[in-house]
Amino acid sequence: MKVFCVISDKLKKRITIIFIPHGKKSPFKISISLFLMCALIVSWTVITLWAGYLTSKYFDYIKAKTDNKIMQVRLLFFASQFAKTKHMLEKIQINDEKIRSLFALDTKKSIMEEGLGRNLGKGGPTPAQTNTFTAILSGNLDKFMNYSDLSQQSDAIYEQYKFMNQSYDEIVSHIYKQKSLFMATPCGWPCKGYISSDYGFRKHPIFRIRDFHPGLDIANALYAPINVTADGKVVFSGWQSGYGNVIVVDHGHNYRTVYGHLAKSLVKKDAFVTRGQNIAKMGNTGASTGSHVHYEVHFKGRTVNPKPYLTDYFFNQANRGR
Repeated sequence: MKVFCVISDKLKKRITIIFIPHGKKSPFKISISLFLMCALIVSWTVITLWAGYLTSKYFDYIKAKTDNKIMQVRLLFFASQFAKTKHMLEKIQINDEKIRSLFALDTKKSIMEEGLGRNLGKGGPTPAQTNTFTAILSGNLDKFMNYSDLSQQSDAIYEQYKFMNQSYDEIVSHIYKQKSLFMATPCGWPCKGYISSDYGFRKHPIFRIRDFHPGLDIANALYAPINVTADGKVVFSGWQSGYGNVIVVDHGHNYRTVYGHLAKSLVKKDAFVTRGQNIAKMGNTGASTGSHVHYEVHFKGRTVNPKPYLTDYFFNQANRGR
């Protein structure tokens, strides 16, 4: 009690504060009690701390609101990129169908049944998802889709990408196979000239007996250039009874070509040759009555009529299979 009285007496004491302004104005003073002085200091401190607290809360609010707006803008941009990606995939799909049509490929049905499964590559967004997506693109962010919907659409686009990627790989593989087959298929004339003996049964020009002629005889001047009609590897280059100097080229894909009665061979065994390459000179060696090349086409180990291969046989076969 005595302590309280002492403190109360001290707080009742007055403090005089003198203000001395610059210039000619007279100084003035105010007298306040120590209690009021302490009350003012405490009030000022409390108000300052409260203002700081409110200010920090306000800045946190502004920051959260700004971050929210930035997130909304980013999500809107992401949705726009989604739409562009989907449009791009649709264009890729259209181009995929056009390429398949050009190369007479099977439809995607074969890929789905044999590789990816029947369900992949089908379907689309639900009406609710479509409406939400439309709201995003129109700028109505109040009805923005949740992250689950966004994730589902992202997964759907990724699955479509994987599907299109496999389809692309199949197309590229088919193109390489077709190119390989095209380059291995005999095409065009091995030399300039005229056909002096057809493929099939005939009377032998030397032995005068009826026999089967397994190729075409194309006549021209001695040493006329002989060109290989498809890419391949020389598997024989030398002398063979009846054929004289002869070259045999293996083209792969079950194709071989034979060039006989040559005056000179320009390639050796195991050499790789390309379509149109000059491989020999026309001659009159072996069982021959004049300068010509004996040209054979073998398919799956048997001779076939070379005449269809003198033109674009590959193109003709493709049209025949349609």
